[in-house]
Amino acid sequence: MLQPLRLSFRLLLLPLFLALAPMAIAAQLTLEQGNLEALTDDLPVYSRPGVRYRSQSRGVSIRYETQPKFDWTGQDGITGGTQTVTHLEQFTFKFKVPLLNKPRTKVLLGYEWDTEKYFFDDPYVGFEDKQTLFQLLDERRLKANKLSAYVTHSWDDRFYSSGRFRISYNGDYQGLINFDGIYRTYSAAAVYGKKVDEDTEWAVGITYSNNKARQIALPFFVYNRTFNARWGLQTALPGQAYLRRNVGRRMVNTFLLGATFDSKYYAINTGSRGGFEELGQFFLRNNGIRSMLQYEHSVSRWVWVFGQAGYYIPVTTRFNPAETIDLDIETTVQGRPFFRVGLFLAPPKELIK
Repeated sequence: MLQPLRLSFRLLLLPLFLALAPMAIAAQLTLEQGNLEALTDDLPVYSRPGVRYRSQSRGVSIRYETQPKFDWTGQDGITGGTQTVTHLEQFTFKFKVPLLNKPRTKVLLGYEWDTEKYFFDDPYVGFEDKQTLFQLLDERRLKANKLSAYVTHSWDDRFYSSGRFRISYNGDYQGLINFDGIYRTYSAAAVYGKKVDEDTEWAVGITYSNNKARQIALPFFVYNRTFNARWGLQTALPGQAYLRRNVGRRMVNTFLLGATFDSKYYAINTGSRGGFEELGQFFLRNNGIRSMLQYEHSVSRWVWVFGQAGYYIPVTTRFNPAETIDLDIETTVQGRPFFRVGLFLAPPKELIK
């Protein structure tokens, strides 16, 4: 039946508590993955990845997302036919802290905790005597724990290299984290970039990912350009592209309009809990495109709030049995709008030189 939108009290307590610790060093926290920022302005001999007036760095970030009603269609047997998802909710907490801060080399450590939960209308209708994947997913919390290391090195005043190394554990396990191999994904990315000037940069790179369901390597191209104090372009093709608009004399308002590729992977029913022992173990893979408009506003020197609205376009949504990885159980999911709200800590730029 229809469930009200909610976040459990316990789910909120953990990230809010963890967010307190990094605040003492928030002045040193730096950019998102792929856009690591040098922390010093007094060494002009070294290139600084990033361009002027770009969107704010995020040291600590908390966000909530909801996606309203949509239909999900699969096979009549194992998946559960056509079912209605009344809503999907997601919650994310993440932070980054510096480990090494040298004039030419920076190293950051990042952690992200991400969860999502599907609320079906009634997946048992028509399947009262059969276990299905939609019944399994109904209100089961899917979790992702990600530990990342970010490295950037400036070769001279024009060229730099960046790398990201990550291990994540994705699935329906109980507790905060489970280190079993079935949940594990290794991924890495390497970038070589050129800082043309303070308003223009480009870079080429490759990303690699490996888990129990697949391994894949993809090239990408980064191009960032600031046209003036108000307008800019931020891209990492083919993964994302945004047009940026800064508003206000003090640059405390930022709009981002664009699209990004979204990919999620989970191992499900691995603990054989909740009465689905006969169903077996599966991998769930979702790929889609998010088109969106985001608004960021600074409420103080340290704290920003943001809201995001857009439309999610599914590309592929499939299940793979753990015993037969090459067997794709394709499903069809409706596109739907999504809404995000959150806050993040961003230290003033004059404090992170």
